[in-house]
Parts: sequence; structure tokens; C-alpha cells
Amino acid sequence: MRQLRGGLTAALELMKKFHKPKELETIFEEKAQNVSPSDFIRKPLHKGLKEMWCAARFGLGYEKFVGPCLICVDLEENSDSDFILRSDAGDFPFQTCVADVPERRMGDDYVSDPDGTLPPRPYEPERGRIEGPEWVAAAVKGKVEKRYSTAKILNLLVYANFTAHDMDYQALCEAVRKYKDEFASIWIITNHGICSLASGDRLGEVQGLRDLGS
Repeated sequence: MRQLRGGLTAALELMKKFHKPKELETIFEEKAQNVSPSDFIRKPLHKGLKEMWCAARFGLGYEKFVGPCLICVDLEENSDSDFILRSDAGDFPFQTCVADVPERRMGDDYVSDPDGTLPPRPYEPERGRIEGPEWVAAAVKGKVEKRYSTAKILNLLVYANFTAHDMDYQALCEAVRKYKDEFASIWIITNHGICSLASGDRLGEVQGLRDLGS
């Protein structure tokens, strides 16, 4: 029985499909093309699509600033990982989470008015720049409090879902300093940027919020 279980595990590992980040971005675009922005954000059905978008954006940034990589999102449902990044140094499991404006619920921007129009989203770049590091820290804290048994080998990717231009990198590092040993590494992506807040030599690092481009 033990041999059978081991063989099954090995077979599942071989079935995992790794993609170049650009390939994964194309797969995401194909899957998401018929999904409305409202459904993409609000419906739990599309959780996997959101994770795929985060993984693809992260992979593109990693490839640009650290080195070549492949990404796998085809993981078991009960896995603590949302995706795996493969580099020359090995495989690194990642979990994703979202940092948002405290009073805003995910999808609020996509709740239409009675006439069907979407409300304008407040543009508050200064608020994001000043308060953003604490919002990121709150998202990391939320993950720490879940007490995953695999946390020490998990890498955490935080998507900053707010206007994050000119966020101070040192303020971000300071805000999450107390949690830096809770995960193998901590990274951030915004709509346009990427950086690492705590990362080791094997995975590499991106110091400073670097521009991902379009």
C-alpha cells in the first residue's frame, strides 16, 4: 500500500504542468475573456483565475528582475500552495493574498447602481502611498493567524489592490518586519510593480518597488 501511495504521488508530480510566465498570461486571457469584471472579482467560482493572474504577473516580474522561471498552477485542491515557481535553484511553493483599503470589500467597485452603471472608484494615490504599508502588513498578519503547518516552507505573495504609486519600500519592509520569519519569503505585486520584502539567496530578491511594465 505504501508503495502504491508513493507511486501515485510520483505520478501526480509528473502530471503538473509548468508554463513560462508569458504562456500562463495567455492562458489566463483565454480563460477570462468571457468573464465580466464583476464576476471575476466577486464570484468564488473564479478564485482560481485570480490566483492564475497573480501567478502570471509575479512570474513576469521575477523573470524580468531575477531570472528565468516556470510557473505551475495545476495543484491539488487541498494544497496550501496556490502556485509553484520553478527556477534554476528549485521549486518554490507560493500562496497568494490580497491587501485592500480597509473599509472596502472585494468587489465593491463592481456593484452597479440601480441604473446598471458602475460607481467611480475613488482615486486616492496619496492615501495608498502613506497607508499602504500598513494595509499590506494587515494582509500578511491575516495569513500568519491562520497558522498553516507548512508556513515555514511557503512563500507569500501579496497583491496590493489599491493605487500604490510611490509607496516607500523601506516603509513596506518595516511594516512586515515582525512577520518576516513566518514564511519562507514575502513578496508584493501591484498592478504595475513587484518587490520582495523578505527573501533568501536561493529564490533571489527584488529590492525596491520595480516597474513591471504593461
